[in-house]
Amino acid sequence: MEWYGYALLAPAFWAMNNVFIKFLLTNKFKSNLPLIFTAISMDTIFAFIVLIAGAVVYSFPYSLLAILAGVMPLIAFWFYSKALMREEVSRVVTLFQFIPVFVVLLSALFLNELLGASRYLGIALIAFASMLISYKKASRKPFSGVLKFMIPFGLIIATYTVVDKTLVEYLNFWSVFFWNVLGTFTAALLLLVLPKTRREIVKTISAVGKKTVFTAFVGEGLYVTGTLCSLIALSLTNASLASSLFGLQPFYVFFYTLILSLFSPQILNEEINKKTLLLKIAAVTLMFIGTWLVV
Repeated sequence: MEWYGYALLAPAFWAMNNVFIKFLLTNKFKSNLPLIFTAISMDTIFAFIVLIAGAVVYSFPYSLLAILAGVMPLIAFWFYSKALMREEVSRVVTLFQFIPVFVVLLSALFLNELLGASRYLGIALIAFASMLISYKKASRKPFSGVLKFMIPFGLIIATYTVVDKTLVEYLNFWSVFFWNVLGTFTAALLLLVLPKTRREIVKTISAVGKKTVFTAFVGEGLYVTGTLCSLIALSLTNASLASSLFGLQPFYVFFYTLILSLFSPQILNEEINKKTLLLKIAAVTLMFIGTWLVV
């Protein structure tokens, strides 16, 4: 499979995870820290399966750097979950488009990755289209409530992407995944040091029950699959190109949330009036044009 196949699959799986996280946060956990800890714990299970399979190697200092880089998703997850508590998942995920923009800038600065004019135009179209999806005509400041969370989120994940792109030059993608997750889980354990946070996490996880925890496990399985696809894509092409296709995540979220809102509104219900649908369809069309220019 070409790099863009993996780069297209990654956001498809991530978008499924976005829907799971929104459902769990809104209907089950009601608080972000217990959900963050649960999700990261589930990721660790998958990471140790990779370890047992024998695909992980240790190489100093790259494995250590991958562990340190793993702290970034934990911090980013906090910003993302705070945004989800205030807004629809399809609108929040749209602001993921800060990520490819930041990746382009960071890649040019630190990786010396320069692209042709048509590819930069494609990246710009994907970013613009994703912002268009979340536009609210009735609101003077459509992103004011979540921008303060999503801008730092985008910068952190962009930095994480560039770091992982560097690491896959020295480690296989299985190893980068394992050491990343180990770093994320180690940082998450520090949450238990705080007595108030520890009590909240233990109480909430005990209250939500096994079915909810299993749902989180399935959701994180989708996230892990998307992450592995993204690492494969990063190992095959430069960070700017891969990240631009990762930016199609809002399209997938829009599609999933539309289906759920129409057929299973008890799971997830979002705004689907005629004007909103037409606006989002126009944005999706621009996304496909941008993707064509990129690949």
